[in-house]
Amino acid sequence: MTISNSLVLITGATGHVGSCTLLHVLRAGYHVRAAVRSEAKVAAVMARPEIQALNPGARLTFTIVPDITVPGAYDTTVEGVTHIIHIASPLATGNRVALSQHDKHFIQPAVRGTINLLEAANLGGAVRRVVITSSITALIPVEQLEGSEPRKHVVSPNDRVPFVEGPYPSEFAAYAASKVAALREAEAWMERERPAFDVVHLHPGFVLGRNDAATSPSEALQGTNAVVLAMLLGKRFGPYPGATVHAEDVARAHVSSLDPTAVLGNQSYILSQAARWNDARDIVKRVFPEALKSKMLLAGGSVGTIDIPIDNSLTIDTFGFQFASYAEQVKSLVSQFLELARRREVKASNTNQTPPNARSTVARSNSAAKQELVVNVTEIAC
Repeated sequence: MTISNSLVLITGATGHVGSCTLLHVLRAGYHVRAAVRSEAKVAAVMARPEIQALNPGARLTFTIVPDITVPGAYDTTVEGVTHIIHIASPLATGNRVALSQHDKHFIQPAVRGTINLLEAANLGGAVRRVVITSSITALIPVEQLEGSEPRKHVVSPNDRVPFVEGPYPSEFAAYAASKVAALREAEAWMERERPAFDVVHLHPGFVLGRNDAATSPSEALQGTNAVVLAMLLGKRFGPYPGATVHAEDVARAHVSSLDPTAVLGNQSYILSQAARWNDARDIVKRVFPEALKSKMLLAGGSVGTIDIPIDNSLTIDTFGFQFASYAEQVKSLVSQFLELARRREVKASNTNQTPPNARSTVARSNSAAKQELVVNVTEIAC
């Protein structure tokens, strides 16, 4: 089977990790069927300049799956599919979900979405490899991620965390539990059913870098990029685990994982490395001094770092690449944020609106950061 006659089903292609992965899979030459929730999502994907530049034509098609928890949700989407990348999973909302709804919002979609996809792949018959985007939260107890309990051992891809049923004290705890549950149930299903395909589980840390799905500064603040950007807009908060990865590396790992001859299946791989959050301040001083001078970025923010020792040697040996540095991650996401902020100013000027000066840009960006930060910094995986 060659790449050109392979069909990859991708879920979650509208988010940060998904949009980057979609581009990499298309660039690798695969045909892609993207499962999205609505026609509006189709239009959003097709409107991206990066997709338009690729001009994938018939190599990119879509299927609508409104509710991934419905039994048989993916049964009709897998026809002719040879590979699956499953990224779709619920993210934290900044405590907008009631405690009584944590199971319905987080656990059930994560588990049912994964099992529905595995069952559909088994029925389809042509699938040879499934790649599931998990998280480091599936490998590390939430107490250690939050810093209330020290991590005494290096995190390995073979670590597993016991699933704890709710109620959960926070959305982050519920989100982490959803990743634990999905991994546990997927591995149990594989052991029980013994399908013709195998599964690769990828476990990213905080995913940083350009977000191709973002079209405005406020959208750039969504997801885990908000941790760095909010700090560079003057906020002080944390601490958070010092475990990050470039979105491009996550996407590359997804593409490599499609090849069973290159990446061993029924195995977990950690996509993360150590980082000190506050190093972003020195990076910006070196690379974007004009943004600090104009006050588009501020130097007074701070994020505490929780040290989480991670063994990513299996990932490096298997995938054959070194992770992009934290500096590269920061440069990527800050470049996009500044690009979008300046584009907004130009648009305001061209439409005869009063163009915002640097100070007003910062004010609005800070306001957006305060609103988005609580929502987004808990979205550790994707």
